[in-house]
Amino acid sequence: MASRKARSKRPERRFIVEGVRRESPDIRKLSKALLAVVLAERQHQAEDEASEARDSV
Repeated sequence: MASRKARSKRPERRFIVEGVRRESPDIRKLSKALLAVVLAERQHQAEDEASEARDSV
């Protein structure tokens, strides 16, 4: 089996992420991120419950 580098046509790209120190956190951005996580979790739970209800019928 060929290695991944041998199969890739494009050169490998590397990303560097650096934190930015701020006086106070961006509460609006944090709240939007938290709400997105909670909504995604609730949707996942609802889908699981719906599939369980269909399976039990």
